[in-house]
Amino acid sequence: MYLHNSAHEVELSNEESYYQIKILETSNSRKTWNKGLAEIQYEYNTQNSSRFISKKLLFYTDSNSIKLISEGDILLLSSKISEIKNNGNPGEFDAVLYWKSKNTNLLTFFDYTDFSILKNEPISNKNTLRSTLIETLKKHLPKSQVGLAQALFLGDKSALSIETKNAFSAAGAMHLLAISGLHIGLMILVLINAFRFFSRYISRYQATCIVILFIWLYAYLIGFPPSVVRSVFMFSLITLGALFSAQKNQLNLLGFSAVVLLLLNPWFLFDIGFQLSYLAMLGIFLTYHQIQKFYIARNRVTKLLWNGTALGLSAQIFTVPLCLYYFHQFPNYFFLTNLGIILISGILISVGAGLFIFTWSPILSTGIGFALSTLLYFLVYFIDFIEKLPGSVSKGFEFSEFELLGIYFLVLVLVLLAIYRAIPLLKYFLTIVLLGIIALHRYHQMNETHLILFNNNTFCFAIHTQKHIYFFYDDSKENEFKFHRLMESYEKCYPGEISMLSVKDKNISTSFKKHRIAYQTLDQKKYLTLNQSKFQIIYDNSAQKTQKENQIGMPWIEGIETSLNKPIIFPLP
Repeated sequence: MYLHNSAHEVELSNEESYYQIKILETSNSRKTWNKGLAEIQYEYNTQNSSRFISKKLLFYTDSNSIKLISEGDILLLSSKISEIKNNGNPGEFDAVLYWKSKNTNLLTFFDYTDFSILKNEPISNKNTLRSTLIETLKKHLPKSQVGLAQALFLGDKSALSIETKNAFSAAGAMHLLAISGLHIGLMILVLINAFRFFSRYISRYQATCIVILFIWLYAYLIGFPPSVVRSVFMFSLITLGALFSAQKNQLNLLGFSAVVLLLLNPWFLFDIGFQLSYLAMLGIFLTYHQIQKFYIARNRVTKLLWNGTALGLSAQIFTVPLCLYYFHQFPNYFFLTNLGIILISGILISVGAGLFIFTWSPILSTGIGFALSTLLYFLVYFIDFIEKLPGSVSKGFEFSEFELLGIYFLVLVLVLLAIYRAIPLLKYFLTIVLLGIIALHRYHQMNETHLILFNNNTFCFAIHTQKHIYFFYDDSKENEFKFHRLMESYEKCYPGEISMLSVKDKNISTSFKKHRIAYQTLDQKKYLTLNQSKFQIIYDNSAQKTQKENQIGMPWIEGIETSLNKPIIFPLP
């Protein structure tokens, strides 16, 4: 990573410049702004000089421009480029960490007036095949199901609605929307069983080679995301090892695949999917048989259900702390969700593969498309059912890195005690300690009292107290929807019943737990008063600090001495 960073440490000029970029990825989600990934190749400044730059660039462009460009195109771009930054508000998506895992830290916005195409690359065979598969889904599925099918079979979540993502997240089924070990493992199982019908013509060795080749082609088709690369590489090793009766130590295979992938691309280390994927496999390898022994099934159906439950539980043991750290919430019925997914996903993948294979036959493809649509309907119905169960999601988990390491230390000790059959009383005691630490931390988050000024492009603040959130925003009531996502993220860390109030063109004053809070506009200046402290809210760069009141430079403004790139929190004891 050090060598890689040294080769790419190039500072971009602050002066007006033109950039030659190569388009690496695009996504047409039919939204106002569509994102993509590019590589900056050259920078040209006003002195007609140029220099070579090799840095990745995240870009957003309008719906008209995205239709003009495709992967491989070379563009000449005139646009302001800045670093990717987080707003820092509680519970919000960590964009810096996410794009860091893709070795990307630059961002730009442009439309069709900001670029010209220097080289139009013909559409690749991969994109042609991908477009064909998407058209097949659109032809045989209702419009409302196409986005979900694209996520399930092609790993493309750009067409999913926010409501669908939230429902899968609340039910603990987000891993189903990201192609991972579950998909690859089921795919291998389905293909190997299918080849058994042709055992007279295809040997076991040939069938295995065809299956491995197929899953690598599939990984290429969906763009080699880290979780898929890990899964494909890992299952390839396991499948070949079983075929040649070679090394069967699964932990060694897991570690070997991790080392190889990190040598090829060290940035995988920061990828959340990569981390969760390896931790899930580690949990399965270490604890699945231990959990399975808790109950001896008497018949085939019960055995199938229990084995599925044990598999889901073992996969969660090492992933739960990291999920709480990143996403601040826990799906309480995850074992039901995983059990339902295990039962339906094998059939779903088989039927989906059948639709792509028999798309040449109008009769077969129509029948298979109807079956797939029915399965997707039941999947969505099942996820909605889980989401709407009482207490489906627990929120209020926010750990520091140090606390996360402490939790993992206790989890690892418990797993080792279980493997080596240590004193049961010690295991129960450590389990209670671990759950108690998490519960007390959550209790503190739920009952914390504070005033928070959000890092947002419209001034807004909230008071959190005793499981209630009073949210105030300086905008009209008609624009309240703009703040819903902000509050959804905030509530993950500090749960509570939300009350929203517009304070546009209003002066308010309230007392709370012996604290006086006021918001008012005087002489076209906005002030927030907390007890005896009065703060002026600054919206422009020309403001100068005075002795009369404290000035809060809003986080998105540059050039103010007090500006911050994070929210401001005032504890209210």
